[in-house]
Amino acid sequence: CLLGVVTDDPDFKLCWRINQALETNFEKLDDLELFHRKLKNDQLFSIFAYDDDEAMVTFRIIKNRSDQGYFLDELKPIDFLVHIQGEMDAERISNFMQSLAGLSSVRMCVPVDLTRIRNMDRLLLW
Repeated sequence: CLLGVVTDDPDFKLCWRINQALETNFEKLDDLELFHRKLKNDQLFSIFAYDDDEAMVTFRIIKNRSDQGYFLDELKPIDFLVHIQGEMDAERISNFMQSLAGLSSVRMCVPVDLTRIRNMDRLLLW
């Protein structure tokens, strides 16, 4: 499952808000470094992760924008991507989305249509 989040918060503040509201423990990982073939330069993207060991689900939040371009060019209006890996039913995903959308700084949280993504390889890196 991939969600898109629109917010004015920087990455650390968004994750702090999520941790406070949802009692999660998102932690900063080393920046994800990717080479962009068209731009011919390296891109760095901030990434946070939280493992829900009880539900066997991993959540990752990656910033869609960097000084060197976008993680997913097709989703330029999206500030952050939330990748959910593991078994989660539609109701739980919907509840999670509503919780994110309910944060004061989040303007929108939407599911991402994966058929719009041209460079699916980027999603396999994490």
